[in-house]
Amino acid sequence: MIEVRVFTHPVCTTCPTAIRLAQRLADENPDVRLRIVSLGSARGREEAKAAQVLSVPTVFVGSTRFVGVPPWDAMVEALAQARNHTTEPSLLDERG
Repeated sequence: MIEVRVFTHPVCTTCPTAIRLAQRLADENPDVRLRIVSLGSARGREEAKAAQVLSVPTVFVGSTRFVGVPPWDAMVEALAQARNHTTEPSLLDERG
């Protein structure tokens, strides 16, 4: 499962666009788990601090970080990279 996290804030004007793109990515890819993290809550601010998020929207596709609204093609590419990264250890294990 690949996690996509979108860090948002209630007054962010571009966050809804980032959320829509991330939702589309999750809808089209059953191996994607979408999490929306609002900096409007204390828990969200703590998670943002831990992830070193300094502005919203910030989107993570796997370990790839996008600050601002990411281009669709870049999100798809980041998803492909995340898939390759998650499959590499099992391939190495099978090879011995």
